[in-house]
Amino acid sequence: MESLDNIKVLTRGESATIAGVCSGIAEYYHLRKNSIRLAFLLTSLFFAIPVFAYVVLWLVLPKYPTTDAMARDLKRKKRQRK
Repeated sequence: MESLDNIKVLTRGESATIAGVCSGIAEYYHLRKNSIRLAFLLTSLFFAIPVFAYVVLWLVLPKYPTTDAMARDLKRKKRQRK
């Protein structure tokens, strides 16, 4: 089983400009935040899909601090199974 320290969870980022979606994606994939924001902005000018995807991710992704709580909960459940 994978160590809980190595589990990556996609969340909304800490440094949010609007909702933190681009920031969270950049942190998850180890990319630059501004490049993700710029790519989102440029594609949004020509297509509507990125805007809808952004809104959906805003509603679905947990905020950053909740990931710490989720990690603690996973660790607690793992200890209880032993």
